[in-house]
Amino acid sequence: MRYNAYMKSIEALISLGLNEKEAKAYLALLPLAKATAYTIAMRSGLKKPTAHVVLDNLVSKGFALKIPYKRKHCFMAKSPRECLSLIKEKIATAEEMLPELLAIQKTNEEKASVSYYEGLDGIKEMYSQLIKVMKNKPEEERSLVAFFAHQKDTPDFLQKYWLKSNEELKANKIKRKAITTFSKSIQKYLEEETMKKFNLEMKALSEKDYSSNISVEIYDNFTQIISHRYIQGILIENRDISNVMKQIFYLVWNSAEEK
Repeated sequence: MRYNAYMKSIEALISLGLNEKEAKAYLALLPLAKATAYTIAMRSGLKKPTAHVVLDNLVSKGFALKIPYKRKHCFMAKSPRECLSLIKEKIATAEEMLPELLAIQKTNEEKASVSYYEGLDGIKEMYSQLIKVMKNKPEEERSLVAFFAHQKDTPDFLQKYWLKSNEELKANKIKRKAITTFSKSIQKYLEEETMKKFNLEMKALSEKDYSSNISVEIYDNFTQIISHRYIQGILIENRDISNVMKQIFYLVWNSAEEK
């Protein structure tokens, strides 16, 4: 067999599920009625111990038969037509299983993915993720809704980071609507000039009705929850959860609007 034809045959066999060594062994075995592993090693350029393993692999894959012969074992190649027929059967079986496999994949896609973050670096990572997701959206779709915490339990270093994150969110043209607590600790954020500066629209409820030191932000398929007191965060990726959280937000938002 000419070299170019030989290499094309190797490539064809690899496309049918064999590796290169198995393809070489099969081509060495194919013109022979039967042969020992030693013969195949000589004809294919494989080492003898490797040839034994490779030929056993061909048997397990349905490309060869193993035959007892004079206290040894010989190997016989199955015809290419028989091998192709076997592969077609496997493809047909896989196609029958496809709807079930797709159903499993869909189930896995719908499961909630939960990540835990801790410390200032963890909080920064959460906002990096938020910005990354939003940057991939058209500008008119870069918006999120949130329940913001008061700042009574927020350490100074975290308050400084909020100012920086507000600038980053604005720089990436991300708009926010938020429900928060009417508290002196966040009075500056409730000023119209500040809200305009940060692409922020907020409504404050009385502390009697709503008071929280935990922020909840909902965007795309994500819901992130951040504890100001303990500097910890949880990020949940699940469309159903984010959808219901958005519904809850707008129930509160619209109710506050009517007052």
